[in-house]
Amino acid sequence: MPDLQYLILVKTNIETWIFKMKMPYLSKEELKAKIDSLPRINIALLPTPLQEAHRLSEKLGVRILIKREDLTGLAMGGNKVRHMDFCMADALQKGADVSLNINPWMSNNARIIGAASKMVGLDYINIAPASKFRPIQGNLLIQDIIGTDLHLLDTANHDEVNEYVDKLETKLIEQGKTVYNHVKEHMSRSSATISYMEATLEIEEQLANFNVAENLEVFVASGGAQGGLMLASQSLNLPWNVHGVIVGKPEESYADVVTWSNNALNHLGFTERLDWSDVEQLDKYIGPGYAIPGDDCIEAIRMVAELEGILLDPVYTGKVMAAVIDYARTGKFKQEDTVLFIHTGGLPELFDFADELKRRD
Repeated sequence: MPDLQYLILVKTNIETWIFKMKMPYLSKEELKAKIDSLPRINIALLPTPLQEAHRLSEKLGVRILIKREDLTGLAMGGNKVRHMDFCMADALQKGADVSLNINPWMSNNARIIGAASKMVGLDYINIAPASKFRPIQGNLLIQDIIGTDLHLLDTANHDEVNEYVDKLETKLIEQGKTVYNHVKEHMSRSSATISYMEATLEIEEQLANFNVAENLEVFVASGGAQGGLMLASQSLNLPWNVHGVIVGKPEESYADVVTWSNNALNHLGFTERLDWSDVEQLDKYIGPGYAIPGDDCIEAIRMVAELEGILLDPVYTGKVMAAVIDYARTGKFKQEDTVLFIHTGGLPELFDFADELKRRD
């Protein structure tokens, strides 16, 4: 098929941006065939439900659908379970017997990689910077329950952590182990974009059951999922506006989307590449910092729980919903718009933020 040039409209908290990205037009069958060409094992429970949020929609004055990626199964679920279909297949194909990861105490990535590693028969080691004195609860508790070899470090210094990891990996190799180091392996991160290119096919089919064909405003935490939804919706020529909500350091969020997406495009045989100028994200909802919920995040978590009985988390989805609420209150949605909120999970971390989230003293 010929290459087509698409104009994609992305709204920021300041103004409307237009950027160009060139992706080849593909049919749904052609995109699926590209994805199916990759090694895969079935870990995620798919498809996940698409749910109408009636009371939340009524309160905010815009139709809101929630894609329940918190229901993917495996150790309390989340978007990262989708990634594992491709990541774990890559690890097994490379003959790994040890899965080695580096992520701090609040990491959903560490929890899901750990559970998936155990599921396919790999030993799992997680080095957790700045986590030595954290209570064993939330994601740390789940890692402990599944039998993770947890290395809780006092330091968060980049060089010190890398030195620790290098020594540990060298020791494992000397013991005859084949190590799948998730920091070094491209598929560990690229699988995020690949899995959400596939999720785009799933969502597009589900939207038809809700009579949604256009005017779709997608809100998702910035990262590989944003890249996958953006790339696939453009390649399929879907009229979606994909809003990536930054939840931590903006420079890291941009790098995540660009780097992971370009690695994914390479794995799938595309020659096109994202550029930094292609990625526009919402930076108004970070709050005090990564893994620190602001007042708008806490309000969003409480609102959705009270109106829909759905729990959001204080690291990612609470901040994304804060963006949706702000857009609704400030009149940025049109009457004909439908909001698609991607619920990426992260629920174990609710319990690490009890003091911030509880309504009573």
